[in-house]
Amino acid sequence: MVNSNTSFGKLKEVVVGVELDFAHRMSDFTFRLFYRQELGESIYESYDINQELIKKRNKELDNLASLLEARDIIVHRPDKLVTVTPFSTPQFKSEVSAASNVRDISFVYGNKLIETPTYVRNRYFENMALYNVFNKVTKGSSQWIKAPNTVLTEDTIDFSHWSTKRDYTNVPDNYVMGIDGAQFLRIGKDVIVNINSYNHWKGYEWLKSFYPESTFHVVHIADNHIDGAIMSLKPGVFLVNPKYPNIKDIMPDKFKNWTYIYPKEGTYIQQFDNQLASSAGMDINILSIDENTVVSNEAAIGVNDILYKNGFEVITTKLDNGEIFAGGIHCSTLDLVREDECVSFL
Repeated sequence: MVNSNTSFGKLKEVVVGVELDFAHRMSDFTFRLFYRQELGESIYESYDINQELIKKRNKELDNLASLLEARDIIVHRPDKLVTVTPFSTPQFKSEVSAASNVRDISFVYGNKLIETPTYVRNRYFENMALYNVFNKVTKGSSQWIKAPNTVLTEDTIDFSHWSTKRDYTNVPDNYVMGIDGAQFLRIGKDVIVNINSYNHWKGYEWLKSFYPESTFHVVHIADNHIDGAIMSLKPGVFLVNPKYPNIKDIMPDKFKNWTYIYPKEGTYIQQFDNQLASSAGMDINILSIDENTVVSNEAAIGVNDILYKNGFEVITTKLDNGEIFAGGIHCSTLDLVREDECVSFL
């Protein structure tokens, strides 16, 4: 059964993603909208990734899985896609994406596993590569919930820039649900959620309805995922991307007295035209094994240094090119079982 209420309870069971084995990638309007902050106004409809980078990425994900297993953590892996797999719905055509960043479109909180409503078309059937895992881990008292399918046509998507102010008390009916599990930060009975579109809001309200005993706090931090901006390391401590020096000002009042750890901001060089995430965001994208131990990318020197100085045990592993694959260590993992409780940490 699944059970996880925080990002820092003792990790017992986890999924580690698997990258595609082929170079071709889709890039329709939903993809470009999702990654607009990094891609800018790019108009390409598809792109290829160097095959050697793909092999390296999969090897590093395998090494991450082995590292966790060596710490007596049960590790599950998705099915691997080895050929381009096209699909169509009544509204659009696309190609199935890899279950690589498994954090993104699944949400585990308490004893529920929720498939969140994606608004990137090529991720529509991505979680099917995880169904063998989900079937195993939801036996017993766990609940497996899947969001309704959405149409994902242009008139159903909120195209306004994420920083645009919106009236969430009057959401137009044409917009569909569209939110990722990686937009939620679980801290026991409190959940901080990053909302910046009408699609986010509708998805948030749907997901929140399954947790009437929890308190959800809406923030407006970045275009989509919250784990490239801030991570909760243990009760009372956040790790923050240095690109957000004033993040405390927009956090819920009950968390303003927590300690906010900022690593030094490095000099990041964009290596690829189709970069999907920032290097700074990938650096803080760590995985906590417990309240005192984290797994971090060995190249994230500034993050590792500040964690050491604050008393954390840091286990390093290589996971390079997170920018082009749109995921760091946290994105590439989905915790299924932690030894923790749904309690208030305040």
